[in-house]
Amino acid sequence: MAKALELSAAAFTAPAVPKAAQLLPQAPEPRRGRELKAVVKTEPREPLQVRWPADDVKAAKLAAIQLDFPTVSDFMLACFHAYMKTHKQA
Repeated sequence: MAKALELSAAAFTAPAVPKAAQLLPQAPEPRRGRELKAVVKTEPREPLQVRWPADDVKAAKLAAIQLDFPTVSDFMLACFHAYMKTHKQA
């Protein structure tokens, strides 16, 4: 059976947490050029699933990386908006 604990001020203090178990405060990463433009609006997003050939998926991912987009979704959204601007139907 467990021993009874004597109530004292020391019983109510939390034990020290080792440094290895503590989380260090994270400094925010500096934003890059495209990220500043991409973070203008934060709206709720809807998931969209598409089925593309593997070569096209790879090309889209590489383009998103090369153009410094934070996600492939942001790159695809920018592509969609650019397409809609250039192909407006009167």
